[in-house]
Amino acid sequence: MSEFRPVPTTDREACQRILQYAFAPSRGPVIPDSDDDWPPSLFDQRGLYDGDTLRAVCKLYFLDTTVRGAATTVGGLGAVATPPEHRGQGLAADLCRHALSAYRESDVGFVTLWPFSTPFYHRLGWGTANTYRRFDLPPSALPDDDTGGQMSSLDAGDWERLRQVETAAAAGTALSLRRSEAWWRERTLADWDGGGVPYCYGYERDGELQGYVVYTVADDADNTLSVSNFAVVDEEARRALFAFLGHHGAQIERVTLQLPPDTDLLHRVDDPGAVDCTVEAGPMVRLTDVCHLERLDWPGGDLDCTLLVNDPLLDRNDGLFRLSVNGGTATVDPLPASDSKADVAVDIATLSQLAVGTHGVDAAARLAGLEIHDDSVRDPLTDVFEPKSVYLGEFF
Repeated sequence: MSEFRPVPTTDREACQRILQYAFAPSRGPVIPDSDDDWPPSLFDQRGLYDGDTLRAVCKLYFLDTTVRGAATTVGGLGAVATPPEHRGQGLAADLCRHALSAYRESDVGFVTLWPFSTPFYHRLGWGTANTYRRFDLPPSALPDDDTGGQMSSLDAGDWERLRQVETAAAAGTALSLRRSEAWWRERTLADWDGGGVPYCYGYERDGELQGYVVYTVADDADNTLSVSNFAVVDEEARRALFAFLGHHGAQIERVTLQLPPDTDLLHRVDDPGAVDCTVEAGPMVRLTDVCHLERLDWPGGDLDCTLLVNDPLLDRNDGLFRLSVNGGTATVDPLPASDSKADVAVDIATLSQLAVGTHGVDAAARLAGLEIHDDSVRDPLTDVFEPKSVYLGEFF
């Protein structure tokens, strides 16, 4: 039986070889020297072992965020990788199963990931948490508005000011990150992926930071400026940041931005035809345990129904449950399979989307396979599972 455990220093190189083959095979089999500390500070490096043989690896992040308005910690499952000699044996699914159990043991109810294949992870019980918009445009297309503040260069030493803006900008948005000092220093404002050290500029008004933008400039034919983080507390700051990016026309030919799905940039530019805009699927999310619904706040209404849940990966979530919500508090009780006919049938991916707020009930029934067998529970179910703004934008 495979064992899921932390990767020790002695297996560091083997782990790096697996990750490099999976995510940067063009570098070849030679592992560059690394001065990074081991174990890493931002994540737990875990491996699936057969005896002393490391067969697959992953990273377990613990991310500070919110779900349904309450601060919580969610898991971030990253860098799931299996070397080619061990592929086709179900090790990735086994690794995910172990990772979900580890998160559950740490009292983490939701696990997010950025999929290499959305269908693959959907088969394991993850559902898309949010979409995002990617804009590609010449800097001259950006609106050039006059504002009363000023732009200033920032760095990791300003992380507390940056976090204040981040928190204010993401208020009411589920799964939005609350980055720690280490995350700002070692990830957001560092060259952690080989793409170069990012620039960070902020918009200040009366000495207070009102917005920031984080970006890199590529050494390509267009000297493309790629924005990875964009956060503002008000409309004036948003206009100022767009104007700042537009003023790079003497240096660059293209600006790319990854922004939330409700971004109205196309309505701000004079020539929308100059802008390429694509909507893309973002990270995915899933529950570690159906019973974690008890930990959430449910102010929307009262509900008493039975759920038939299908979970392809975790037996504890596969079966019949009674969900009761009263006075904002939920109780979840597993039931014998023969106990009663289910009022609602739902897979764990769709239930996870309902729980974080990606879908409301109507959208889940229309798009994600939710089946309501007893129509009397439709309205109470709709009141409880009210859709929310959801946006996790940072890759890990």
